[in-house]
Amino acid sequence: MTVGDVYRALWRHKLFIVVLTLAVVAAAWVAVSRQQRIYTASSLIRIQQNVQNPNDLYGALETGGRLAQTYQQIVATTTIARRIASLLRGRVPYDGIVGNVSASQVDQLDLLTINAKSPDPTAAAEIANAAPQALRDFIRRTATLGDQIIPIQPATVPSVPSSPRPKVKLAIALLLGLIVNSVLALLIEIVGDRVYELEEFETLARAPVLGFVPNLELTTPTADPRPVGTSPRLEPVELGEAPTHG
Repeated sequence: MTVGDVYRALWRHKLFIVVLTLAVVAAAWVAVSRQQRIYTASSLIRIQQNVQNPNDLYGALETGGRLAQTYQQIVATTTIARRIASLLRGRVPYDGIVGNVSASQVDQLDLLTINAKSPDPTAAAEIANAAPQALRDFIRRTATLGDQIIPIQPATVPSVPSSPRPKVKLAIALLLGLIVNSVLALLIEIVGDRVYELEEFETLARAPVLGFVPNLELTTPTADPRPVGTSPRLEPVELGEAPTHG
């Protein structure tokens, strides 16, 4: 099967491909609309060490970068989640905090982005803003007083959910639907025994086609209600009166 044959086969089954693809997109839309919306709020902090000697400033920056990697793992622990729940005084339950807080280092620097997810956008912002204080309390309890948590940018209440992303999922559903349905159309073309092209028929028959009979739409003649052997009945014709001469 050449590339031209593939294109012609897809064009012959275009209605099949379009209908099934629309069905896949509609199913994806229904699935996305039923998913719960999740909002993500982010705050930015800096991990800094107390430096008394200016000559140690460069080393403190490198140490801060390594500490950011460490605190990135600490932020996601249950210890920080419990402390955040305590700081929020029950406004957000512990079950809504644990597993929904994460952190990521910014470009190998001593900066750390804290992300909080929640179905409630206000709760997500409160969690992200309480996390720096929770880290401070952790540092105080572990006696690592040389480390400082400095808030750089507080979290704001998100207005757009981070998930689900309907446009992305619908685009993926459309692409997958076109690919899968096109493959199905080609399989139908290969498995089927119908010949669509004259050249394909000559190849299969190994003989040239001298002529063909077009499709004719034949109509069934209507039956005559008169009995057999009777002649058609003539309807009487009314003639006008003959003119009189005086």
